[in-house]
Amino acid sequence: MKVLLIGNYVPDGQTSMLAFKRILERELPRVGCELRVLTPPKRVLGVPTTSRLWKWLGYVDKFILFIPSIGHHLRWADVVHVADHSNGMYIPWVKKKPNVITCHDVIAVQAAKGMVDGWSVGWTGRLFQRLIVKGLAAADLVACVSHLTRRELLGLGLAEESRVTVVLNGLNDDFRPVAPEEAQRLIERFGISAQDKYLVHVGWDLDRKNRRKVVEAFIALQERAAANGVAAPAQQLVFVGPELVPEMAELASKHGVADRIKTVQKVSHEELRALYASATALLFPSLQEGFGWPVIEAQACGCPVFTSDLAPMNEIGGEGAVYVDPNDPVAIAAAIEQAAPRFEEMRRLGLANAALYGAAQMASGYVAAYRRVIDARKARR
Repeated sequence: MKVLLIGNYVPDGQTSMLAFKRILERELPRVGCELRVLTPPKRVLGVPTTSRLWKWLGYVDKFILFIPSIGHHLRWADVVHVADHSNGMYIPWVKKKPNVITCHDVIAVQAAKGMVDGWSVGWTGRLFQRLIVKGLAAADLVACVSHLTRRELLGLGLAEESRVTVVLNGLNDDFRPVAPEEAQRLIERFGISAQDKYLVHVGWDLDRKNRRKVVEAFIALQERAAANGVAAPAQQLVFVGPELVPEMAELASKHGVADRIKTVQKVSHEELRALYASATALLFPSLQEGFGWPVIEAQACGCPVFTSDLAPMNEIGGEGAVYVDPNDPVAIAAAIEQAAPRFEEMRRLGLANAALYGAAQMASGYVAAYRRVIDARKARR
């Protein structure tokens, strides 16, 4: 089976989408697919990200100059897979061949419809989302990465139910436990010891990532321990992501924990794996996700997980995660305290759960999707 995989524009810096493409690049040939990967090259984009022209020149690269190259490779392919729904505008250009598009979430579509509090979308953004929606509606098959994404996509009427399936994400890299000695070597540049008791959060500084509640839960954890005259289960908090915004930094300073909170950036895969493996727990009280990769990444490294009692997190975390109210930092702190005696059990159950999300299973799911659309085209002919 010849699969033409259309990936994302690298300058956009969509880390998770680039990782998703890497999984398919690695795994599809292992299950018998002949693969060509096509991504828009950087041609006219030559300005810094701070320039007002950056977005528009990127659009020229992605949606004007890239289009002619699709036709050349289309003749070769048995099936086309558009790896990210944000590239749904490519679907009209590949309709001659059986095609699949992966929908990772519908959050931006919801925002464009005014359904997400605090997220204002301009007219260009609304136009962009309309083009994406048209692509989803025109695709032979939409493969959603979680059951939540499927429910939300159908709820918005973005595709016919008969043309929507679920292919659960697999781990996007080699996440596994790391020996303490190796972990220490990898994370010491961050000023962290593998013996430190710390909570870790992984994610960008977006409202839906709920970083403020992470800080508030950490403060509550320290204050509860001090009031009871005991040591907190975790004495440090590590954010893998941007620096804290001033409001959060001031909050940490006001409560006397600023020196116990670190932010780390430019983290390699090996370092991230070591941070997970050495952490007391992952704290991931996200308000909205398409899948929630950090949940299974942490579990695969033997890290206990505390995450939102919301889909899709509570659908993928299994019995190894503790589910919390993401808007109640005191309750989150209490949950961490109560679960501390069974951290080893959480590690064991988490490792077993993460094993269900292998990249090979994901690749097999996409091969089944490809066969489905190819067979449907043959049946129509």
